[in-house]
Amino acid sequence: MTLATTFLAAALVVSTMPPPVYDDCEVVTNCVFDASRNDAKEFSVRIELDTTPSNGVEVVFGRDADCDGILSRTEETMSVGCNCGEWKVVNLTTGDTFSNAGVSGHVALNWKLRLNGNRTLRSITATTNGQPVFTQLCQSPPQFLFDPTWNAAKIIRRGQSDPNLRVECSVDNEPLVMYIR
Repeated sequence: MTLATTFLAAALVVSTMPPPVYDDCEVVTNCVFDASRNDAKEFSVRIELDTTPSNGVEVVFGRDADCDGILSRTEETMSVGCNCGEWKVVNLTTGDTFSNAGVSGHVALNWKLRLNGNRTLRSITATTNGQPVFTQLCQSPPQFLFDPTWNAAKIIRRGQSDPNLRVECSVDNEPLVMYIR
């Protein structure tokens, strides 16, 4: 798994995430993520992986308030990911969880939030392998799904197997792309 971040045509490549030391352990990578652009029109996340009954990946967003480069539990506000074959979106402030079960094999989640001029949510589309998911969230998107003060993302990989993972996150009108393999 590798992480590459591009910003204004400059590339930063972070070394491969290490394997877990123990079975069913998690590996974490923290990344700078700036959602504060005033001209942002779209926030998108794409997660692609090979699911198994015991692996998972979660992308957590929040504000690194103490600027230590680590998104601690108290700084996390929203997560999206796949856990043991189930897509989940969690409001980490309230604990509200939205899930979509029944994914297996090689799957991809395309998550696109369109933003109003004041960077609040206008609409959301979510699909996995071309099929709609999270229909309840898409019909009436709650504001916790995007916060323009986010400045960090944390990618968490769980399980024994290498899930052939790729994560892309972007805020439209900002030349920032994060790749995790």
